Amino acid sequence: MKTKFYATIIVALCIAFSNLKAQTNTFPSSGKVGIGTITPNSSSLLEIKSTTKGLLIPRMTQTQRDAIASPAKGLLIYQTDHNPGIYSFNGTNWGSASYWKQSSTGLLFYNDGNVGIGLGNPHAKLQVTGGNYIALTSGGYEIIGDTNSYNLVFDNYQIQTRYNGTYTSLNINPFGGTTYVGNSSHSTYGLIGYGSEYGLTGYSYDDGFTAVQGTNFGSGGFGVAGHGYYGAYGYSANGGYGVYGQGANGSYGVEGYSNTTIGVYGATGNSSSYAGFFVGSVYTTGTYQSSDEKLKQNIKDVSTAMNIINQLHPKIYQYRQDGDYKLMNLPGGEHYGLIAQDVEKILPNLVKDSKFDVMKSVQSKAFADAKNSNGQSTTPLMTKSGEVIDFKTLNYTELIPIIIKGMQEQQAVIDKQQNQINQQQQQIDQLKQLVEKVTGNSNTSSVYAGALSSAALLQNIPNPYKNSTTIQYNLPAKFSSAQIIVTDNAGKILKQVNVSGAGKGSVNINASSLAAGNYNYSLWIDGRLIETKQMILSR
Repeated sequence: MKTKFYATIIVALCIAFSNLKAQTNTFPSSGKVGIGTITPNSSSLLEIKSTTKGLLIPRMTQTQRDAIASPAKGLLIYQTDHNPGIYSFNGTNWGSASYWKQSSTGLLFYNDGNVGIGLGNPHAKLQVTGGNYIALTSGGYEIIGDTNSYNLVFDNYQIQTRYNGTYTSLNINPFGGTTYVGNSSHSTYGLIGYGSEYGLTGYSYDDGFTAVQGTNFGSGGFGVAGHGYYGAYGYSANGGYGVYGQGANGSYGVEGYSNTTIGVYGATGNSSSYAGFFVGSVYTTGTYQSSDEKLKQNIKDVSTAMNIINQLHPKIYQYRQDGDYKLMNLPGGEHYGLIAQDVEKILPNLVKDSKFDVMKSVQSKAFADAKNSNGQSTTPLMTKSGEVIDFKTLNYTELIPIIIKGMQEQQAVIDKQQNQINQQQQQIDQLKQLVEKVTGNSNTSSVYAGALSSAALLQNIPNPYKNSTTIQYNLPAKFSSAQIIVTDNAGKILKQVNVSGAGKGSVNINASSLAAGNYNYSLWIDGRLIETKQMILSR
């Protein structure tokens, strides 16, 4: 009997538990639930009390959180990555409950959102409005405070500094308008910087924008003035301009002056680049290049130059003015010079590769031309490159020593030839004196020119010869004296043979006392040179 009763109870409990499992657990709408307490607070529907355990809510990543479909307003989760913490849904966005953190150094804001003071919808990390703005004090003086002290006012996208009620403005307006430093109207200095090392430093992180631009509206002032170790310092990291200067209406784009050292100094980090690059003509009242001996090594004389000069081919040409080449401001008209590719084959060290950035030139012109009513540029100075014209340059200056050496070589040849001419003239004078002495008559005009027309000198046989050779000749019917004279190439008389008798004749020349080489022999009649021929002595 008892066994049957216990079986009935077990079946009933199983049915009850089965029903509980199939249903959703709900609390009575008017009830209160306590966990760890039997008297939950009257203002709560659920109160949990414990000194050893906590409440564990759903834990998930940010990706899993954002995947929750139609989250209810006020829904709580614990985010495990990307600034972990408790997040709640406000009906639109998820926000962390940990906006602020108290530390030993003060109150820190470490959420990714924005903070507004005096307004409810800030559009910056920190936005302040109303009141006397921000007061920063140092030594009892307010740097930014009320109107009777130093003030920094953010108003209508501008920054204004104010002291004792007087405004001195630094106006920065990204939406257009004027940009200047000074008082509210135009000042003598567009921008002035002063420092122990850098008077003014500008840096642009974005291609196409100028790091520092200064504009002076009056006459005689400075667009940018700096004082310090560097009066003005500009830096460009992406192929732009560290410092860009522009002149209009006859003014200077960049002017440098020094009363004792260097007015403008340019440097480059390697020999393949240029310390200065000018698109257009360059004028200077004096030019010097480094030539000190202590700057040079492996010094030696130029051995020959005429061989180099003879391989150079001077040209007459005109520079191209078509297409993008006109942006290079190449000079017009006809010019004289050499072709770099030709010189490179002979003197490669005098030729260097270069390039011209077309886009940089186009943007510089656009920057210079686009002006507003105040004379300021309205176009950013772009530095992104487009087409690049590659070309070769030639160091004409180093051709000068080669030309000098060539002139010296030519002068040496001229001097040698002149010396030979002088020696020959001396020999001629000696021969004249010899003829006068032999004939006893200095008046050679007594011999008729017509009578000498039949005179002739034939080539020696054999030629070349080793020991002796025979010279044949023909003498006129009427003459006073005749000689065959042998000389060296310098004109020195080596042998002299008197000949006589009209008509054909011959004379034998013994060369046993002469060295091998080339010699000249001449027929002289009555002090007049009739003919000269060359003979060759070989051993």
